[in-house]
Amino acid sequence: MYYWNTKALAHALAEDRLSKRHYKNYYLAAALLVSAVYYYGMFSPYYDVRVIGVEAAITLLIMLVGIQRTYQANGGDQGSHFLNRITALSFPILMQTTVAGILFGVVLLAIYQYFGLAHTAFEQWYEWCVSAFTIFLQGLFFTRLVSYMKRVATHTVK
Repeated sequence: MYYWNTKALAHALAEDRLSKRHYKNYYLAAALLVSAVYYYGMFSPYYDVRVIGVEAAITLLIMLVGIQRTYQANGGDQGSHFLNRITALSFPILMQTTVAGILFGVVLLAIYQYFGLAHTAFEQWYEWCVSAFTIFLQGLFFTRLVSYMKRVATHTVK
C-alpha cells in the first residue's frame, strides 16, 4: 500500500496490479483519515455562521466539479475502474493535504499565541484565514486527483 507515493500508486493502477484487498485497504484508510479530520474539525469548530456558509457552498461546488472532472479524466462512460482508482488515489493525496493543513494550523496557532493576538482584529479574520486555506487544500486535492486520474487512464505515468 502506498501511503505517500502517489506516483508509484498511479503506476500500479495504470498497470492494474492492485488486488481487491488493496482497494479495500485504501477505502478503509481513506474513511479513517476522513473521519479523523472530521472529528478534529469538531474539536475546533467555526463560530461565525458566515464562514460556515461560504465554506460549505464553495466546498460543495468544488466536490461537484472535482468529481465530475475526475470521472471525465478517467474516460467518462468509457473509462474503467473509476471507483477503485478514485478511492486508491484519494488516500495518499488526502494524506499530503491533511499534513499541509495541520502544518498551516500549527503555524497560525503559533503566530496567534506568540504575538498575543487574543481580543484583537486577528480573531475576526482567523476563521476566514483557516477557511480560505481549507478551500485552497480542497481545490489542490481535486486538481491533483484529476491529474493523476488522467495519467492512470491514459497509461502515461512517468
